[in-house]
Amino acid sequence: MSGWLSLGLKLSGVPAVAASARLTHKAAMRRMLFLDALAIIAGVGGGLGAVVLRKLIEVSREFFVGHLAPALGSLLHSEILALVFLPAIGGLIVGPLVLALAPEAWGEGVPKVIKAVIRHGGRIRARVAAVQAIASSITLGSQGSAGREGPIAQIGASIGSTIGQIAGLNAHEIRLLVASGLSAGIAGTFNAPLGGALFGMEILLRGFGPFDAVPVVLASVVGASTTSLILGPELTVVIPYIPAWRPVELLFYMLHGAVIGLIAVAWVRLFHTVSEFFSKLPVPRPVKPALGGLVAGVFLALFPGYGIGASGYEGVQKALNGFIPAGFMATLGVVKMVATAFTVGSGGSGGVLAPSLYIGSMFGGALGELYARIAPGIVTDRLGYILAGMASLFAGASQAPLCMIVMIPEISRSYTLIPPIMASVGTSFLASWVFMKGSSLYTLGLEKEGIKVRMFTSYILDAVRVGEVMTRRVVTIRHDAPFTLVETMFEENPYGGYPVVNDAGELVGIITRTDVERARKTYTREELAKLRAIDIATKDLVVAYPDETIREALEKMEARDIERLPVVERGNEKKLIGIITLRDIAKAIKLAMEREEAP
Repeated sequence: MSGWLSLGLKLSGVPAVAASARLTHKAAMRRMLFLDALAIIAGVGGGLGAVVLRKLIEVSREFFVGHLAPALGSLLHSEILALVFLPAIGGLIVGPLVLALAPEAWGEGVPKVIKAVIRHGGRIRARVAAVQAIASSITLGSQGSAGREGPIAQIGASIGSTIGQIAGLNAHEIRLLVASGLSAGIAGTFNAPLGGALFGMEILLRGFGPFDAVPVVLASVVGASTTSLILGPELTVVIPYIPAWRPVELLFYMLHGAVIGLIAVAWVRLFHTVSEFFSKLPVPRPVKPALGGLVAGVFLALFPGYGIGASGYEGVQKALNGFIPAGFMATLGVVKMVATAFTVGSGGSGGVLAPSLYIGSMFGGALGELYARIAPGIVTDRLGYILAGMASLFAGASQAPLCMIVMIPEISRSYTLIPPIMASVGTSFLASWVFMKGSSLYTLGLEKEGIKVRMFTSYILDAVRVGEVMTRRVVTIRHDAPFTLVETMFEENPYGGYPVVNDAGELVGIITRTDVERARKTYTREELAKLRAIDIATKDLVVAYPDETIREALEKMEARDIERLPVVERGNEKKLIGIITLRDIAKAIKLAMEREEAP
């Protein structure tokens, strides 16, 4: 049984250009070079997208902060009160704009890209890039608490998807270009080419092989270079000095990661609780971002100058420079959590990576000070714990440890901290995994839509639904059939199991060859003669639904070590509509691979 699941999981390692046995070596090489060339174009597009988005945010900020805020302050006779309404006004513009032109730009962008990759073969509408750029620039310019990396990820992904569709690529190749464009945008935003590439491969591709990694890496390098060429080699944050650390401190960094990992779990659950609240809030959807922005505005007004609005990098910089007291840092971390959850969770267009880095930096600094008081002879510098907190918080929340191990040293140019950051990220990842069971900040909302995302698992098994391959003409056994008839049915037919139905045709159990053999060993011949099918049937049923993916069905089989599942109507588990077996799953894998190769 486990071999089938292993086969399905290994399919994610099939490189795009080598997926078809029909390709010769020369043809595969030409296809690979063609794909790499398109990835470079996507990289340029992603880098330019990062530049355009940044310029739009600057223009938007100048309007909202430079002109609208003073006017509101004069009208309300209070500059602080004006800050309360600024993000709400931005949300009031963003809500109707996004819903009218591209609902995919609603809220955080990365989950939308993941959904497009899983459900639509990476196909994203071209207009999403433009709408996302405008909407997110309004959200961030009006000081809504969000990051620019989520929008640029969706913009880059949209560019990559459009290139792939124009070029007539197959689903696997379009996914690679989506990841390439996304990675290029992230790399350009943070000036971190390797971190950008790992972001795309870990979060979007769920792992990677060497063939698939090449186009993503090329696009990421080109994206970062394009942005740097236009804007200059800017650093996201600047550390005042290179923090020192000693090997004995690794124990504290490991403890640091475990604590930050638990905070990451709290952050993820808060974000999705707020998102769920707004999804059920009985008010017109277009005004929801304004309500979320109003809450963020309250905190922006209460804590001005600390980076609660927009991405918050100025607050992170103050923390790195030692300008924020340790006791106050934890408060700011909580405030940023709430402000971001309400801004993005209500539908404001923006990302959660930058706010996560902010949250991690604040809790990291507060904990670093605590460690220094507990062990003053060992821990002497909280700066390293701020950087490790940034890496660990997002690694735990996103379940992307490799990305953060590389990205934080890249954006801070503090490569000597890689070992302690590795120790901290590792324990954070494990701590958050225990509680979230592989879910993440980007995937928890998708799971509520029935889209289950896990690292290092193949998209192949998500591409086909149970209803597409199940056997619809099912041979059943009546619940009152005598045991002798049951024996005869197994002897004369190749089936490994039969659903058991009552007089009304409702599913009440299932009988397998194992059940028959167990009955023969348990009862005497006289007792067997009195048995009915329902007496030996398994009544604690595990069922599948026609709208489930093959992965979900296969995981159910694996968990119970069974080889078939009755397929029933969702909401009416007594109504049998089919059965799915390992033979059907083999057909599903073949069908999915054919779809992958089709343009």
